[in-house]
Amino acid sequence: MNWLRRWVNWLRALLGHKQWVGQNADDVPDRPSSRTVYLVGDESSPPWAAALLCPCGCKELIQLSLISGDNPSWRADVGRNGLVTLHPSVWRVRGCHSHFFVRDGRILWARDGRPSHGRPALGRPSTRY
Repeated sequence: MNWLRRWVNWLRALLGHKQWVGQNADDVPDRPSSRTVYLVGDESSPPWAAALLCPCGCKELIQLSLISGDNPSWRADVGRNGLVTLHPSVWRVRGCHSHFFVRDGRILWARDGRPSHGRPALGRPSTRY
């Protein structure tokens, strides 16, 4: 089944679907690129942070801790094809309030997770789980 996933990702790329890739970095760039998750760290140890521009289009920089002892913390996996997966979901509690998953280089919006830009999203609880 792994070959099937690679084939589907290849087909998506061929058809122009925008995919998110992981990129190792010593620090977050001054002008981060869209659809890139920067895995911040040095070469001698695993990355300690991930940074990406919010996929909703608000252009806010999201920084996530990859240190397992931190609360909250995330895990980043980059496949052989360079596509990134983040665990768990990302839910912005300020700004645009986006709630999304990054899975195999794709953004999957959580239910009621796509921001409304200018008005609060309906049906969203006041606290995050």
